[in-house]
Amino acid sequence: MQASWLTTPLGRPSPLDSARLRIVVVTIILNVLVVGLLVFAPWSNWRTGLALNLLDNVILGVFALRHRDRFHGHLLVFGLVVGLVELAADAWLVDSTRTLDYSPGGGPMLWRSPIWMPLAWQIVAVQFAVVGERLRQWRPLTGLALTALLGAVNIPYYEEMARRIHWWIYSGCRMISGTPYYIIVGEFVIAAGLALLATPVRRLEWLRTLAAGFAGGVLIFVAYAIAYFFTDRAF
Repeated sequence: MQASWLTTPLGRPSPLDSARLRIVVVTIILNVLVVGLLVFAPWSNWRTGLALNLLDNVILGVFALRHRDRFHGHLLVFGLVVGLVELAADAWLVDSTRTLDYSPGGGPMLWRSPIWMPLAWQIVAVQFAVVGERLRQWRPLTGLALTALLGAVNIPYYEEMARRIHWWIYSGCRMISGTPYYIIVGEFVIAAGLALLATPVRRLEWLRTLAAGFAGGVLIFVAYAIAYFFTDRAF
């Protein structure tokens, strides 16, 4: 028997839902283009990462205020909580697996991560929550699978570019080019999880939103840990 929270179609998208999806797609395209262009900027460091994520926040924040979109506001808080909780996953990757190194970017640190990393995960969480929700409105299980696949393809692009634009590098693990296997597998799971967590955020209850953000951050840790075990330790 399939779980109803996976297979029950969500409500039809409203005009506001469609507008929200468009602005999120704008940030996705913007990020892909900017990150690609930064390859040609030898001076790129932590400041470019911070600037890009602040720009994303301005775009999404202005949209939420202009449209009085409470759900979008909750999504931004949800994403920020995800990013803050995710710091534990970064610390584990840096200190325990020793596969992640943030030193190329320099700049101030928050625990073991660049100070802008919670904002980066905030944007990722919002993007996959919105895109994933729309795909699930189209086809619950197929949409969820497509969201997971997008995560496995989209996020590793940033991992590869990050090495070239002096944000971070990986080493000491199995990789395709500069992207670890465990990142690809982990992002497949994480993207699907973020899409599912949009559902409790839809309730527009702050405790549910905060709890969903915490769950998303924990999911990132667990997904990476399991993926790392199977790709780099089990065989």
